[in-house]
Amino acid sequence: MFRKQDALLLVITYATMLLGILLPELAAPFKTVPMACVMFLLFLSFLAVDLGQVFRCARNAPLDTLRLLTVKCLLLPVAAFALYHYCWPDYRLAALLVAGASTAVLAPFFARLFQADVGLTAAVVILSSLLMPFTLPPLVSGLVGQYLQVGVGAMIQMLALMVFVPALAGRACIRWLPRPADWLLQRSYPLSLLAVALTNLGVFSRYSHYFLHNAALALEAMAAGTLLVTVVLLAGPLLFRGTKPEFRATALVCTLFPNYILILAFSAQFFGPAEATFAATYSVPFFLQVLVLRKVIGDPTAPVKGAAD
Repeated sequence: MFRKQDALLLVITYATMLLGILLPELAAPFKTVPMACVMFLLFLSFLAVDLGQVFRCARNAPLDTLRLLTVKCLLLPVAAFALYHYCWPDYRLAALLVAGASTAVLAPFFARLFQADVGLTAAVVILSSLLMPFTLPPLVSGLVGQYLQVGVGAMIQMLALMVFVPALAGRACIRWLPRPADWLLQRSYPLSLLAVALTNLGVFSRYSHYFLHNAALALEAMAAGTLLVTVVLLAGPLLFRGTKPEFRATALVCTLFPNYILILAFSAQFFGPAEATFAATYSVPFFLQVLVLRKVIGDPTAPVKGAAD
């Protein structure tokens, strides 16, 4: 069932996207904040999730976690590349990059929204971030025949900044600053919405000129991104059929929300306009799937026939 908080998220998301495109001068001060905002979102998540709990979640279900990481880091990007290679070849590299990205730092926020396992989601964010420097470059090289110019060291450094700094800061805040941590936890949803809004203002004001003067190409890239979201929405329930409801919800959140902000940063520097535009416009279907995801996930507290105990 569609909820009030879902509607609020979508209204704020698309209003700030439009504001960034139409009034880029007003949103210009936020061009440098997207990375800081996504780090803040993960920081909020780790105020509520202990690092020990995160890794216990993965250790307690090793086969499920391995299955999820295999789908996220290998199967999904290969399938995305194959689909676009035949259906939309101009975006085959872009789809491979986005599909092969680590799980977004926004994922724990969505896990709370859809009653998934926040601890396991946070574990997948960390584990997929550790794996990405060693899975994505070989996939790009093997499938596209193009060397990923981003060095493994640079990729690890950026992922460490985005993931491990806010994770450790969140736990440090809980330990040494309990009162501010409690204040932040009580206001985590509005603060998360603010971070999403500022991220959109920063991203879309940066690409405003391109959207306004290349509207047809921007809309085409948006449609290409929507195809990827649609395919994962359709395939996800089949890939994780027969698993426990909470794990299925967690798996869908982890696979449907890639770290497109990271790919946007790489694409703008190392790839062409098709890859950068695909990553920039991916935020439109990225949030649009909220409209249907609750229906696809269902009620994680309800038992599933045939699910393993």
